[in-house]
Amino acid sequence: MTPSKIAGKKAPDPADPQMEVGRTAQTKARIADAVTTVIAEVGLSRLTHRLVATEAGVSLAATTYHYATKRDMIADASARLLASYVSSFQRAAKRQWAGDPVAPDMATFAIKLLTNSAGRFRRSSLAWCEIILDAARSPEGHALATTWFAELFDAWRDLAAAMQIDSAEDAVVSTVDTVIGMLFITLPLGLPAVQILNVMRTGRGLERRWAPAKHAPLGGQVPLKRATPKAQNTRARILDAAINLLVEEGPGAVTYKAVAAASGLTTAAPAYYFGSIAGLLNSAEVDLFRRSKERYRDVRETTHSSSALMDALTDLTAAIFVREATHYGRYAIAIYSIWLEASRQPELRPEIWEGILDQARAWTRQLHRIDPDASLLEGMRMQAVYIGKLIRSLSTGVPVSLLAVARREFQIEIKGHTGRSPETK
Repeated sequence: MTPSKIAGKKAPDPADPQMEVGRTAQTKARIADAVTTVIAEVGLSRLTHRLVATEAGVSLAATTYHYATKRDMIADASARLLASYVSSFQRAAKRQWAGDPVAPDMATFAIKLLTNSAGRFRRSSLAWCEIILDAARSPEGHALATTWFAELFDAWRDLAAAMQIDSAEDAVVSTVDTVIGMLFITLPLGLPAVQILNVMRTGRGLERRWAPAKHAPLGGQVPLKRATPKAQNTRARILDAAINLLVEEGPGAVTYKAVAAASGLTTAAPAYYFGSIAGLLNSAEVDLFRRSKERYRDVRETTHSSSALMDALTDLTAAIFVREATHYGRYAIAIYSIWLEASRQPELRPEIWEGILDQARAWTRQLHRIDPDASLLEGMRMQAVYIGKLIRSLSTGVPVSLLAVARREFQIEIKGHTGRSPETK
């Protein structure tokens, strides 16, 4: 008996157009999944059709058939991630409305998101961070991110309404910015879900539990203190070239050849002065953090009376935020690009952690002037809100509408993290 007669059914015709459509859809789904994996595992700046074809197990021609350009791959990966996120939020809101709550409040739901991002959704979370940061680099990216946040905020609003939260819009903005900032802190540090959960729930042990494992020092670098003026100048040229590449394309663009060409030096120069690409990225992060720390000095040196502390901190935070978003955004892109690279290169984490912890402590000192009981975790949360809001602003093209409400939003945050109302004197 021929296969076509088995069970009285006609065997599928391989030439059937419907079967061909099905195979094409399956192939595209495999390629799309591979795009997300490659972005997460090697970084968006290293994304190529060849890497995607290898990951998907298909021919190079198959990837170029479905995605003519790299930008096409990014746009489709973004759309698929957005659809997945919105769908999950809609399911959560539906459960909440039905009396089967996913969480009692937004803060608890945010912790759940962070722990899931550190676990089973780590790949998609890293890919999202790469895509949303890359969006800051182009008008096309700004449009993509604007669509992203419009739909994401709608999904969050539905969930907040289901939770019957007072001042739901403020709660949504605060939670979204906090989650974004915390993703950019916890994912680069490679924190497992249990470490995030323990600290976020108890508020204790942040310095110990989130500190990365020690790594051998990144060797091969010319000691700056012993360098001649000429060597210091050459080193600075290399760093500036690397930072410019980070801003324009991301860590994958930082190669000895590219840095040498951008700085007008020989290919051997970056290797001589920094020992390795990881060493160069590490030095770039240190240099960028030093510059930002100097710009943030205004906040740390405020001397207002206690009766005006909250207003003063709110004013300064908003002013610095606007300045960073409008004048120094390119450096923020470079810093957070290196942070994401640390998710793949653990040797970068100790220096990055020192910078993160330094800023959290600075925030905590400011909060202590208003509320002596404010914890280091409160300082870290304020830092996360700031990072999240800055990334959201840069990725959408620094819209005036976002800058216009920054002061009010920071006032709400400071109030929430100190237990003091803006009117308290």
